[in-house]
Amino acid sequence: MSKKLLLFALMSLCVIALSACKSNEEKLKGAPDEQKVDEDKKVVEEEKGKQEEQQRAEEEKRKQEEQQRAEEEKRKQEEQQRAEEEKRKQEEQQRAEEEKRKQEEQQRAEEEKRKQEEKKAQQQQSTQQERTQKQEKPTQATGGKPTRSQISVGSHVVIQLDNDYSKTVSGVVKDILTHSETHTYGIKVRLQDGQIGRVQSVK
Repeated sequence: MSKKLLLFALMSLCVIALSACKSNEEKLKGAPDEQKVDEDKKVVEEEKGKQEEQQRAEEEKRKQEEQQRAEEEKRKQEEQQRAEEEKRKQEEQQRAEEEKRKQEEQQRAEEEKRKQEEKKAQQQQSTQQERTQKQEKPTQATGGKPTRSQISVGSHVVIQLDNDYSKTVSGVVKDILTHSETHTYGIKVRLQDGQIGRVQSVK
C-alpha cells in the first residue's frame, strides 16, 4: 500500500515537473516573439517618422517653390508695368512733340501769311503811290504839261511849234521825239502834217 502511494507521489511529481518544464519552454518561446513584435513596431514607427519628415520636407519645398513662382510672377508683372509706363511716357512725349511741331508749323504758316499780306499791302500801296505820282507828275514835273506816258502815237494834242514859240497848233501825233518821261518845256512830237513842237496838252 505504501509502495503504491509512493509510486503515485513520484508520478505526480513527474507530471508537475513536466508541466513546469513545458510552461517554461512556452514562456521562453513567447519572449522572442514579443521582442520581435516590439522591434518590428519600432521599425514601423521609425519608417513612419521618416516618411512624415520627408513629407514635411517636400511640403516645405513645394511651399518655397510656390513662393518663388509667386515672386517671379510678381516681378514679371512689375517689369511689365514698368515697360507699359515707359511706353506710355514715350507716347506722351511723342504726342507733345507732335503737338509742338504742329504749333510751330501753324506759326510758320501764319507768319508766312502775314508776310504775304504785308507784301501785298506794300505792293498795293506802291502801286497806288505810282498812280498818284503819275497823276501828279504832269503838274509837278512839267508845270502842267503832259508826260511821255500820257502821250501815244495817234493822240490828239496841242503843241507849241519849235520854229515859232508864239504859235500853238493841234493835230495827231505821228512820232514821239523825246525819250525821257518828262521835259520842262514839254514832250517833243511830230504831227501827221509834219509840224514839230512840244506838247502843251492832250485832248
